[in-house]
Amino acid sequence: MIELTNQLSEESSPYLQAHQQHPVAWQTWQPDVLAAAKKLNRPIVLSIGYSACHWCHLMARETFSDPLIADLMNANFINIKVDREERPDLDEVYQTAHQMLTGRPGGWPLTMFLCPQTQIPFLAGTYFPRDGRDGLLGFDDLLQRVYSYYTQQQSDFKKLRGQVESSFQQLMQPQEGQAEPTMSDLLAAALKGLEPLQDKEYGGFGRAPKFPMPVNLSFLLQQDAYRRLSVPGREHLYLSLDQMAQRGINDRIGGGFFRYSTDNDWNIPHFEKMLYDNGMLLEVYARAWLQTDMPLYKSAAIGIVRWLRQHMLTQHGTFFSSMDAETDGREGDYYTLPADDLKTTLSTEEFRLFEQMFGLRGEPNFAGRWHLSQKQDLNTAARQLTMTREEALRIYRQGREKIELLRAHKSLPLIDNKVLTSCNSLVIKGLLILARKDSEMRELALAQGALDFIHDRLWVNGRLFSAWQGEQPQRHAFLDDYAYLLDALLESLQTSWRDRDYRFAIALAEAMLRLHEDAEQGGFYYTANDAEMLIYRSKPYLDSVLPSANGVAARALLRLGQLTAEPRYLQAVNRLLSSALAAMQQSPQSHLTLVQVQEERRSPRPQVLMLDDGKMHSWQANLHSMMGERIICYRLPEDAELYPTEALGMEPGEAMVCVGDRCLPVQRTANGLIHQLTELLA
Repeated sequence: MIELTNQLSEESSPYLQAHQQHPVAWQTWQPDVLAAAKKLNRPIVLSIGYSACHWCHLMARETFSDPLIADLMNANFINIKVDREERPDLDEVYQTAHQMLTGRPGGWPLTMFLCPQTQIPFLAGTYFPRDGRDGLLGFDDLLQRVYSYYTQQQSDFKKLRGQVESSFQQLMQPQEGQAEPTMSDLLAAALKGLEPLQDKEYGGFGRAPKFPMPVNLSFLLQQDAYRRLSVPGREHLYLSLDQMAQRGINDRIGGGFFRYSTDNDWNIPHFEKMLYDNGMLLEVYARAWLQTDMPLYKSAAIGIVRWLRQHMLTQHGTFFSSMDAETDGREGDYYTLPADDLKTTLSTEEFRLFEQMFGLRGEPNFAGRWHLSQKQDLNTAARQLTMTREEALRIYRQGREKIELLRAHKSLPLIDNKVLTSCNSLVIKGLLILARKDSEMRELALAQGALDFIHDRLWVNGRLFSAWQGEQPQRHAFLDDYAYLLDALLESLQTSWRDRDYRFAIALAEAMLRLHEDAEQGGFYYTANDAEMLIYRSKPYLDSVLPSANGVAARALLRLGQLTAEPRYLQAVNRLLSSALAAMQQSPQSHLTLVQVQEERRSPRPQVLMLDDGKMHSWQANLHSMMGERIICYRLPEDAELYPTEALGMEPGEAMVCVGDRCLPVQRTANGLIHQLTELLA
């Protein structure tokens, strides 16, 4: 029998450690704990969160620290605490259950009540205060009602459990799509589906709380590269990028983007910073800079890199998973400043410029303090203050450095020191795209260092691990770990070819197919075929804040299959897209990653292979500058030992363009190569 006392003291997760002193008898998700719930016939309280989550902290302080609440929980329930970054499989299953039970998306903390016999959920919620307020049921009242329902209304309970179980079974049934649509049909439907969500006044999608939604922005950037956006659509895209880069959701002092905005116009964020958000936004702003050459987009991307280097970089060259919203229990304390501190720290001319740019007039905008959210760009502020742009830029940089020094004297928000393969892969890809322009070698070295650590420490005996924690690999990887890393490796091969990356990419693809593919119905399961069996085994096709793991897997396998001429990879993509077709047709705007892959499969991007003679760097740079998103380009060094099949007969100084399974005549001049590609893309 397990010991029904708090068991979190030996856990390495910062999130679980933060709950080890609670009077609640927290357990971890383990077979003996689930067996004890079944034997004692006690419902399970499952609480899922993560260390940077403000509402998780609030519920911990208000509710789980209360002895009376703890008494109710300990007497009547088995209480399990889960770090969602350690068990994303559990989080995904029970977030899906929350949606089914409530009709609303979930969030964190996720609070679920489970049947002890089956782990099927029967009641779902997120944050609950200790006492009822603002339409929320108090947790003490909820606990008593749930226990009464479970013990006294078993017939109703079993009926509800059966309905939920049936819903999960339906989710696992394959859906039949209609006749396969044309590429233009799906693309047009996806663009049309996004239109009602667009905020035409402030940019972004939906109303507050507003998330940056980098998947949407990435899709729109690609469509703009192909000139498929309408004028209003293009205006909305760049309004979104401008507003997010300038306003308070972007940390204008320390760099990096916060989790979401609490208002419609991006001024006041929720102050946590997540690695995965910043990895995806680094890619978005790097690509936007490549496409437009706008300094604002470069500044946003470089700001993310500055934050990564200053706060998130580990001793191994990888990146930590998140940075808390709170300092000493106060949200945003690290980032916000009293008006008096700004006035006494900045010189007169510095304060005048900051006042003009950030609207530092009237009452401060966050809890009696100022959070910097740009109202006016530097050029306009300089004109109004009769300064030259160069003078204003110098003054701005001086002021920013002084505010950074003010922050340096404060306590830093808690940083979760887990290294997550999936999140690191998103950052690596963003760094590599940024490295394409102007030979950003620092970003390239940073990306390659992180890739090498993952290869050397998290790839063990032909299998990937999802995390590095406590100076050792933890937990076999999930689908997003494989897919995002494979995607990043293909970006690395485009940026700077290394044989070890090519070899690693092929090994990852083979492991992903072996461990995750549904070879009969198509698509990839989120968990491996030897993972713990949960109440539901999902194939994630839907984009969320993160891109669909199946969508990224399909894109990576499509490109790797074309590069290696391996038909098994291309066949897996075909099976996956067939399996996902019904979902794409039903809601194309929710499956943008898969829609893009469907487009690329039908109309393959030209793939350029160069065998470098030491002079072809400029060829590749010119192609990226001229054609950007519309081509894929690999420059193989002369001393490479591993060659893609199509390059085996090439000589140094030659380039070849392939489209799908068709290759064009070899070119020996840059002009000849450009002419070939221009005709293909016309």
